[in-house]
Order: sequence, then structure tokens, then C-alpha cells
Amino acid sequence: MTFRALWRSEKLLVGIILVCFLGSCLFSVYSLSQSDNSLDQVIGPFALPKVDLKKRLAQHRLHRTALPQVLLEHNKTVKSPGISEENHPVFLPHVGLVADSQQQKQYEDVQEIVEADSNSKQDFVPRVGINPRQSNNDKVDIPAAFGEKDFAAPNYNLHVFYYPWYGNPEHNGKYLHWNHNLIPHWSKQEAKKWPTGRHEPPDDVGANFYPSLGAYSSSDPAVIEHHMQQMRYAGIGVFAVSWYPPEQADNEGQPSDSLIPALLDAAQKYSLKVAFHIEPYEGRTDWSLQHSVRYIVDTYGAHPAFYRHTRNGKNLPLFYIYDSYNLPAKDWKNLLSPSGSHTIRNTAYDAIFLGLLVEMKHKNEIIQGGFDGFYTYFATNGFTYGSSFTNWKTLKQFANQNKIMFIPSIGPGYVDTRVRPWNERNTRKRLNGKYYNDAFQAAFDVNPEIISVTSFNEWHEGTQVEMAVPKKAGEYTYNDYTPNSPEFYLKLTRNWSEKFRSLH
Repeated sequence: MTFRALWRSEKLLVGIILVCFLGSCLFSVYSLSQSDNSLDQVIGPFALPKVDLKKRLAQHRLHRTALPQVLLEHNKTVKSPGISEENHPVFLPHVGLVADSQQQKQYEDVQEIVEADSNSKQDFVPRVGINPRQSNNDKVDIPAAFGEKDFAAPNYNLHVFYYPWYGNPEHNGKYLHWNHNLIPHWSKQEAKKWPTGRHEPPDDVGANFYPSLGAYSSSDPAVIEHHMQQMRYAGIGVFAVSWYPPEQADNEGQPSDSLIPALLDAAQKYSLKVAFHIEPYEGRTDWSLQHSVRYIVDTYGAHPAFYRHTRNGKNLPLFYIYDSYNLPAKDWKNLLSPSGSHTIRNTAYDAIFLGLLVEMKHKNEIIQGGFDGFYTYFATNGFTYGSSFTNWKTLKQFANQNKIMFIPSIGPGYVDTRVRPWNERNTRKRLNGKYYNDAFQAAFDVNPEIISVTSFNEWHEGTQVEMAVPKKAGEYTYNDYTPNSPEFYLKLTRNWSEKFRSLH
């Protein structure tokens, strides 16, 4: 009897232990799944308070740079042959967004309203000949975009980011950027779910929209002329050209510094100005940037279309410095402080230097580094501290208190699933122009000295205001601006340019 009782109690004890063990295992599995979900959320902007954005994004490289550096997720780099995925994650979102569910729902609700309202959709009649005629040899017959009577007065306080990296066989011997590869997800497991390969222009290009000029070359004089006409029609005054030193380029393109003379000449013809958006090129340091600025000023500074901005009684060149936070503030101070070891201040190469502000902590780094101001580049509300409209009032106050410039960056939308097929959740719908209008209004609300537009022609990420046309290639139908005409976003820019001019 005693033995049986003891045996039963031991079995009960063993049972309890087994139940506890199984419960512990289940809890561990549950905790791991929760951890995975949390990790997924860290990718997005709305998890920023929980994660060091710079540390998180520094794990990835994108196609703006040619060789490894300390880079952020929103640069632009493309995978090079022979480089492993572990050491060289590629082309993650330049505007690496994860849409907030409430914001996305709001936009979807607005979309329904906009689609139901056709009153504002008949502003334009498509221009005859805007859609290019393209033959089997890929040569595009490019019509004039606009006549002089269509031009708006250029607003030199409205800047637009411009990319001269596109190419085709006729002008460059091969396609550049239009044949962009499909970028694998940084997670090997997730990457297996998505297609790979490259686009095959001219009909199949690495963009969700299709340009009215087809798969053009940035070095084609007719294309350059067309772009200048579009910018003049839009009332833009300055385009900030993406710049790499001679013989350098991003991994999808070719060196483009040789195009600067043609861009300057065309800009002069159309009363436009050219600023320089200095990319995080290979080996960029405070010393190399000094050399770059000297080169730019010595080579192009005397051209009438070279942009200079008057501030504090000085008329100086203006440089946007992309990914400026990749260098510590103490290095920038050596170059940008009047007492720096190799200062550029009060020399023939002094200029207005604008750093890129992504995180809140970059405010102090901008001041410590000696920058004259900052811009936000990302045209996506909610992605970063700097690009969030709700923070612009605080940023403007900060800039005023420290007597530096704040240049908010806005854009018409974002979509990049033709190069990042796994990134649909990051799309920002254009909402028939509402997204763009709201962005302009948010910028107006803080009364900035200059507004920058992202972008004129960054087609991979769908931020372009350049003219786009309806097109179907195989089973894929490109996005377009219908029911409005191809110049719809140029027209919106023109309207806001005129309003902005009236404020200054």
C-alpha cells in the first residue's frame, strides 16, 4: 500500500515536471515568434524611438556608393559580382519606409474620395507628340516639351534633385540604370520568395512609371534640352545634380562629371541654375571633400549657370552633402569651422554647406560640424525624424536659434517595387496629387528660405515629377498620371512655385 502510494506520487511528480517542461518550450517558441515580429517592425520608421537608426541602417549598402563605407539603408548601392550577400547587402530602400497602418488607411480613404471626384481631373489636355516614337534600334524621336510661351519664371528658391545616370546603347553603348537588377531582400529566407534577374529595356525598365522620353540617355543633348524645358515649365529655378568626382560613379552607372558642362550650358539657355548634390563617393572624407569643392569651383564656378546663394551678405556656392553624418562632426569641423586645421572658410572656396539630417541627434552634429544648414531629402512623411512633417516646426525653430538654414524636402510619392519587389508596403500613393500638395503645404507652414523637391527623375523610387506616359509591357502595366496628362506633376509644381514666390 505504501509502495503503491509512493509510486503514484512519483508518477504525479514526473507528470508535473513534464508539463512544466512542455510549457516552458511553448513559451520559448511564442517569445521567439514575438521577437521576429518585433524585428520586422524595427525596419520601419515608426520603430525609430526603440532602435538606433544609424546602427540599424549602417548594416546595409545601397547603390549611391561604389565601394564599402559606413552607409545607411537609404543610400543607393547595387550588388557587385563576386561579393557575398552577407558582406554586401544591396539596394535597400533609399527611402526605406514601412507605412504606418493608420496613415495608410487615411490615404486609402482619401484615394476613394479623390477617385470619386472628377472635377479636378480635367485641368490638362495631353500634349500631342509627348509619347516618344521608338523604333527597333531604340532611337527615340524626342519632341519639344514646351515652347517659350509655356515657361514660368524660374524660382531660384525652389530646387529639385536631378540624376544624370541613365544611359542607352545609342549614346552609351549599353543601358544604364534602366536595366536595373531586381534587388534581393537582405534576409536570405525572405529573398527566396521573390524573383531575381534584370530588367530588359527599352520596354521593360526598372521603374513603376514609364518616362515619356522612353529609356533615354542622360547624355543625349535632346533629352537634356527636354528636361530644361520641363523644369522651366514647372517654375523650378535650380536643379541639384547628383555628383561624383571624375572617374567615379554608382555601381549601376558610368562617370557623369563629363556631363556637367552640357548641363550648365543648357541651364544657362533656359535661365536655370545648377547646384551640386555631392554623393558619398569612394573615400569621401573632409580632406577629399575639400579637394572636390576646389575642383568644382575651379572647373565650373565661372559659368553663368553655376548656382550661388546670397546669405549673410555673401554670395556663395551651395552644396548639398548627402550622407554627411557618415563622418564625425570633429572631421567636418576641421573643414567647416573658421579655426579648423584645413578650413575652407574665408577662402576662395568658401560655400554654403548643407548636411543631411535624418535623426534628431544630427541637429547637434550639424552645429558641431560647422554646417550652414541642413536638408531632409526623404520625400516621405514619417520615415525619419527629419522627414516627418510634424517635426518641421521644431526643426525650423532650431535652425533659427542657431542662425542656420533649414531646407525641407518634399516629393509626389514613393514606389520602388520594380527594383525591390518585396517592398510594396513602403509605397506612398500619389493620391492624384494630394500627397504632393500636402507636402508643399507642410513646407509652407514653416516658411523656409528654400524648398527642395525629391525628385525630378529618380525613376527607380517613383519620386519623379518628370513626365510619364501610360504603357504596357507584356503582362505588366506601368503606373501613370491618368486621368491627368503627362505634365500633371510639373503643373502642380508650377502652381506651388508661384505661391512660394509670393511669400518671398
